[in-house]
Amino acid sequence: MRRRAGFDDGPGAPLLCTVGSRGYCGNGLLNALKRAMNGAGIRGSNGRCPRLQDFRHSFAVAALLRWYEADTEVQANLPKLSLYMGHVSIVSTAYYLRWMPDVVAKASERFGRACAGVLQGAAS
Repeated sequence: MRRRAGFDDGPGAPLLCTVGSRGYCGNGLLNALKRAMNGAGIRGSNGRCPRLQDFRHSFAVAALLRWYEADTEVQANLPKLSLYMGHVSIVSTAYYLRWMPDVVAKASERFGRACAGVLQGAAS
């Protein structure tokens, strides 16, 4: 699609670019995102336009939920997510595990399945 649209599709090409095929700077991307959100009338529950951090957070939580639902090794995949998100430490990425009810519920379900025998034995 990039090639058909006339955009650079080489390995050094920016992921997101302007009509002139130049990469966005941080403020340019932020302003373009705000214009698009405002133009589409997209607002959060607080009435404010979503921030870039909100997209990062949603991406991380969705990745974690996909891994839990696919029954993959979440702990083994955390370094990949950490690298992708540009976190210095896996601790920054693990933050997403604690604060999202859906992620916590999936982790709890997995723990319950994995430790059912131990938990049942303790109850008797």
